[in-house]
Amino acid sequence: MRFILLKMRRQSIPCLPALLWAVFGSGNLLAGPLERTVSSSRQFVVYGAEIRLRGAVADLAEDAKGNLLALLQAPDQWSIPILLKLEESQANLPESPAASLDFSQTGAGLKIQLDLLVGREMNPQTIEREIVRAILLEMSYRSLPNLAAGAAYVPSPDWLIDGILACRNQSSATSDALGSFAARPVPLKDFLTHRPLPLDSQSGTLYRAAACALITILTQHEGGRAQLAHYIADLPRSMSDPVSDFRAHFPWLGNDLEEAEKNWSALVKRMAGEQRFLLNTFSATAQQLEELRRMKIAVDSSGKNPLGLEETLRTSRTRINVSAARDLAQRLVALAANAHPLLRGIVNDYQLAAQSVAKKRTHGLSRRLAQTAALLDQVCLRMGEVEDFMNWFEATQVRTPSGDFREYVRTAQGDPTTTHRHDALSVYLDWMELQLQ
Repeated sequence: MRFILLKMRRQSIPCLPALLWAVFGSGNLLAGPLERTVSSSRQFVVYGAEIRLRGAVADLAEDAKGNLLALLQAPDQWSIPILLKLEESQANLPESPAASLDFSQTGAGLKIQLDLLVGREMNPQTIEREIVRAILLEMSYRSLPNLAAGAAYVPSPDWLIDGILACRNQSSATSDALGSFAARPVPLKDFLTHRPLPLDSQSGTLYRAAACALITILTQHEGGRAQLAHYIADLPRSMSDPVSDFRAHFPWLGNDLEEAEKNWSALVKRMAGEQRFLLNTFSATAQQLEELRRMKIAVDSSGKNPLGLEETLRTSRTRINVSAARDLAQRLVALAANAHPLLRGIVNDYQLAAQSVAKKRTHGLSRRLAQTAALLDQVCLRMGEVEDFMNWFEATQVRTPSGDFREYVRTAQGDPTTTHRHDALSVYLDWMELQLQ
């Protein structure tokens, strides 16, 4: 095949479009080639748009693959390139889908192409989700290069895609949703076959929390990561019953469906209980504390202006809402239980101040709380300086950076001139580029 492709390059230009027309059908073959950006692992080839956007999408794809490989603790053994074609959204075609995944047999191997509409309303989370879907498809079919042309492919289940993304981007909303889901867990057989697309925002958060819980349960079990990788590889040969196929790959979950349901419910409830004792990050604790500091617990003498905790202590002749002050104190107690160690003492000071306000014992409290607020500002300022230093150190001194500054470095240095290579992979990519014309 390599010899044939190299020979095709030596033929005259009129013969090449004619040959591609015969192989791939009609198309705009005479148009100029689209500019492309190849990712660091060379698996992702991004076409269209301008270079900075192509680079950002290529980095996003590499980060998504790296996260998936780290989750599975598996090496990068890709064999099918994934083509990412970026197209600008057209006002006269509002019905065009934001993402379209094409999987086909070209005769020279399997082809995976993801068409993405880009514009001002482009959602990076949506793009990452579709990229993860394409990566899972490549992992499932890399061992089937001779798949018959026209054969339908088996897509990855939604719980797998959403669970992978939710485990990577865990938020306080997801953690809270897991507690609500654990109170009344959906049966496993219903969850595995559920489609999340029609769900509203709140139900979607619950679904992602449950998917994250399922992925965590599977990967934390002994040998579970290898079983999950085997499950992904076996998707093309999966049974018509997704529940039976799932139980066949994870037999430790239960000998029968009834036992699997009981274990699923118990494991979800245990995960929700464990999350209550996880410590928040510094930024998450600071953000939650700032929200509680703005919580209104009183009004001024006119009764028109609501006041927060510190404003209540600074204002004379206020009318305190005792119920709201007690609620604030309880919320601060809950925050102190899993607050970042650097902020736990400060949270306790605010909690004691809220309790004193609820009891209407405010003498000398304004000065003490002002000192606590000043200490909070100093700690946040110092942590900001530490974060800036760590970012500078990683960007300029570390030999093995995490990749967070990849886009900045590419923009600062400019894109190097691309030279054509003649190895087998480069010839294959050049041929696929001609197909996209």
